[in-house]
Amino acid sequence: MKKLIAIILLFPALAFGAEMTTRTPDNQNPSHYTETIADGENGETIRIVMESGAAVSCTIIAGANTGKIQYTTSSDAAITAGSETWQDWPNGDTTGTYSDALLAPVTALRGVSVSGEIVIEFTQ
Repeated sequence: MKKLIAIILLFPALAFGAEMTTRTPDNQNPSHYTETIADGENGETIRIVMESGAAVSCTIIAGANTGKIQYTTSSDAAITAGSETWQDWPNGDTTGTYSDALLAPVTALRGVSVSGEIVIEFTQ
């Protein structure tokens, strides 16, 4: 059975249920997720809830290793069932440290180690 960890990144001006926290524009602690991914492994599936037009910063810290970010626009039901479709970010495989902004709405992100251990960070 596929393991799914749903970590929700919260963004300004969004209202959530009682279990969530609403971030305000003056909040000094924006949503941030960091994960270390082992050689050849896929990172955790990180569910994204984003306001239209809000950017998510995606960073790979790979050193001499190689990694990439993948995103999906599949439904929550497809993600839960393990039938989501992943697409590589436009930057493809990345070596060293590289950051880019995700502007289009997606339902989830994950990091992928192509070679060696990498670190990924998602922030708003």
